[in-house]
Amino acid sequence: MRFMTSIWRLHRDLGHELGPLLAEGAHTDPRTYFLLNTIRDGAHYPKTLSECLGIPPNLLSRLLTDLHSQALITRQVDTQDSRRVRLTVTTEGQALLDRAEAIMHDRLGARLKQLSPAELSVLLTALDRLSSPETPPTCTGPHP
Repeated sequence: MRFMTSIWRLHRDLGHELGPLLAEGAHTDPRTYFLLNTIRDGAHYPKTLSECLGIPPNLLSRLLTDLHSQALITRQVDTQDSRRVRLTVTTEGQALLDRAEAIMHDRLGARLKQLSPAELSVLLTALDRLSSPETPPTCTGPHP
């Protein structure tokens, strides 16, 4: 199917392109970026984060431990429910996100410049329509 092949190729190409750039310029990787970004955008609890990113809880626990040990996130007992742990991005984590986003915007912008403004509008509208309407707001975040 042409659609799936094109999506897969774009995903693969971006991964090959962005992975080394993020490692060199932001000292991170795409997975760490998406974890921090999703936390920053409102998925403040491990269960929500696991659901948003499709990461099994046991793997997510290890990833969060790594982020915490790097001082990129904090873990605090939720003030409303002491059985829950609330995650927040630290100042260091936000600085990493800022560096990573600058790199990603630069590279993605270069690719998107291949499209006319009308083509870009059609692409974004189509992707929004094809995305799951059931996705909670914390999984999509406030950033366009």
